Amino acid sequence: MRQLSVREEMSLFATHPPAGLRHRVLTARSWQDPAVVLTEARAERIDAELARHYERAGRIVAWAG
Repeated sequence: MRQLSVREEMSLFATHPPAGLRHRVLTARSWQDPAVVLTEARAERIDAELARHYERAGRIVAWAG
C-alpha cells in the first residue's frame, strides 16, 4: 500500500508527501531522543489553558449538528 501511494498519490498540488514517502523518510532516520519532555503537570497546565477553546469548539459543533 505504501509503495502504491508513492506512485499514485503524487501531485504537484499536494500539500503533503504521500504516506509511502513519509514512511520511507521516517524509517531512514536514526532514533533521536525528544528535546522536550511533557510532564503530567505541564500537560495539566496546557489542558487548563485550552479548556475555554475546547468548550467553545464543543458548542459550535453541538449547534452545527
